[in-house]
Amino acid sequence: MLTRVSGHDLIQAIADAEALHAVQEEIRTALASAPWPDALRALATETLSEPGRILGGRLTPWALMPLCCCAAVSGHWRQALPAATAAELYSAALELLDDLEDGDPCATVQRHGSPVALNTSSALLALAHAALQPSTDAAGLSEQAYRQAQDALWAGLLVATGGQHLDLATAGTAPLSIDDCLGLARRKSGGPTEACCRMGAALGAADGALVDRVGALGRTLGLIGQLDNDLHDALDEHKSDCARRTQTVPLAFARAGAAATEPDAAALLGGVQMAYALMYAERARAEAIIQAVAESCPDPEGARMVLGLLLKPRAPAAPAENA
Repeated sequence: MLTRVSGHDLIQAIADAEALHAVQEEIRTALASAPWPDALRALATETLSEPGRILGGRLTPWALMPLCCCAAVSGHWRQALPAATAAELYSAALELLDDLEDGDPCATVQRHGSPVALNTSSALLALAHAALQPSTDAAGLSEQAYRQAQDALWAGLLVATGGQHLDLATAGTAPLSIDDCLGLARRKSGGPTEACCRMGAALGAADGALVDRVGALGRTLGLIGQLDNDLHDALDEHKSDCARRTQTVPLAFARAGAAATEPDAAALLGGVQMAYALMYAERARAEAIIQAVAESCPDPEGARMVLGLLLKPRAPAAPAENA
């Protein structure tokens, strides 16, 4: 039996890198057990070892979501390690696909070419599913809990691919409304983040209603993250957003308000400021959801503490600081 822990215990495990090392071990075990040739295993390990990823030494937000959601609903974080592993594999696969589709710089593509990178993404998605197979070492979790986690992962992928299609199909067309841009962003990023949160809650043996509330938090976190990425990418010359005229909030807002065909610096700054405003409004929504979720958890104070980790802000974009 697992001993219930407080929110402080998970935070301490993060500070001591205990959680990072635990997820790293799970990922290495998953890679070792995959029925792959050594070359594919080495390539997948290389991709997962890039700076900012788990094997590169960072506990990513993707892995943190299931750990925090499981700890919130059950008081245990270790039983969410399969979900954290699946989340990391899932996110690495989707980010690799996104770079391929957008033509953005990607180390895996540069080193090995697009066909090999595409197959690597497919392999990581398949391994994410395998990571959620029922295990006899999982503190007595039911097969139903694992199936619920798997269902959440694939449901998130279904939503995300719809959002990615809209992203690719509408790039370069007349600027969408802000509401339509937000809807696209909710699909593209809200689907995967909802999946990560639901996976953690499912492995925390939460009831269906609580899993649904945790899923709503995940959707909100996804929109926050997408707005954050979009406003940074709009100002990054190495990203393809401006050249492709993607339908992100900052670029669509700037293009709609520009007197010329292409927005000038002032119009772009206005778009970035709009994205900031919407992002912080969504943060307020997430804080309200965290409060509602925590009230249904065994340890409300601990739940608020660990779920609050998921709202840690990113550093602001440089031009917005000078606005």
